[in-house]
Amino acid sequence: MKKRMSSVSAIMGIGIFLFFCLSGCQKKTAQVRTETIDGVTYVHNPATPLHAERTVVFEEDFTFKEKDEAGKILIYKPGRFIVDGQGNIYIQDDSDMAIKVFDAQGNYLRAIGRKGSGPGEFGRIADMAFLPDGRLLVTDFETRRTSLFSPEGQFLSSFQWKKFFSQVYLATDSSYTVNEMVVSEDRRELWAKTIDFDGEEVLAFGKFSYPEFKMLSQGEITFTTSVPWSPQSVFTGDQKRQWLYHCLNDKYVIEIYDSQGKLFRKIDRPYELVPVTDEDISQIKSEYADRPDSPFAKLIEQMAIPKIKTVTDRLLVDNDGNLWVETNEEKRKPEAGDKEKKMEENPVRAYDIFSPDGVYETRVWTDIRPGLFANAKMYRSVEDEETGLRQLKRYRVAWKES
Repeated sequence: MKKRMSSVSAIMGIGIFLFFCLSGCQKKTAQVRTETIDGVTYVHNPATPLHAERTVVFEEDFTFKEKDEAGKILIYKPGRFIVDGQGNIYIQDDSDMAIKVFDAQGNYLRAIGRKGSGPGEFGRIADMAFLPDGRLLVTDFETRRTSLFSPEGQFLSSFQWKKFFSQVYLATDSSYTVNEMVVSEDRRELWAKTIDFDGEEVLAFGKFSYPEFKMLSQGEITFTTSVPWSPQSVFTGDQKRQWLYHCLNDKYVIEIYDSQGKLFRKIDRPYELVPVTDEDISQIKSEYADRPDSPFAKLIEQMAIPKIKTVTDRLLVDNDGNLWVETNEEKRKPEAGDKEKKMEENPVRAYDIFSPDGVYETRVWTDIRPGLFANAKMYRSVEDEETGLRQLKRYRVAWKES
């Protein structure tokens, strides 16, 4: 009898253990709730990420120098940059408007284009992107055209814009997805559209939100600046999946569109908006403290700055297809240095990271602001403390348990 009771007790014990285990597992997975409405899947995330213990460490791997070993300056004013599949880095040089190409070890390879208005030349580069077949696409604000180059940097063709475009988010071998901006005194519109290589519109994702602007006219010149933390549309693209991410940043809702322009998913999470502080306002005004009579200083003084910050001004997609939402939250981290010197502070930013399925995976705080994820690395542009010049650095991305 005792033996039988022991067996029954053991079975009951296992049953209770399995019950609590299953209950705990169900409770954990039940935190993310999904529903489908009119063909759109809504992914409702909790306020706490699924893996709150996970964090990321960026380990500096390489610095691309502006000079070669002989001391010859190769790049004077580095600007935008992109990285190809072999790890070669293409850096826009604002001094001569050429694109300088370096290999993964930092060796200078070649220059593409130069300042000018002829074939293969640039007035003011707007953006750069690689097509799946390896060609380089370059958009130009000043000449209002898009140019294509071979993987070796040879000019292939170009076409004029019919509208005014800005950032490139996605690219195929026959088209690219960009923002179209319509700005006038009585009209401000922002569209996301796909344009083919004849300059024709093939797809419109829709009309989105432009930030609030203030304008000041002095004679024949009109000065314009956006109002800080005014609601606006924020975009990024997942080139591998050909998805376009969008956030109207006064709410924590991320929309995802497929390559055909169809909205197929929305992801959200509870979020408390951050108030604008007096320190924030002082920091904005300090940019023009030495030029109090400048038009932009006057515009800042005239505008009504919102009392609440928007959720984000920046979205990124990493090497694994995870979406990074850079929130408008900051902590201040004292910078190590001479105790006799005034302590400077570096902002530590919060990033919410979502899986390609829209699940809120983790949140990380870091003072290293990621710039571009490519080939299992992260690249960003920083200012050299000694020279004051911009430098490009490459980092390894290491995930750890905190």
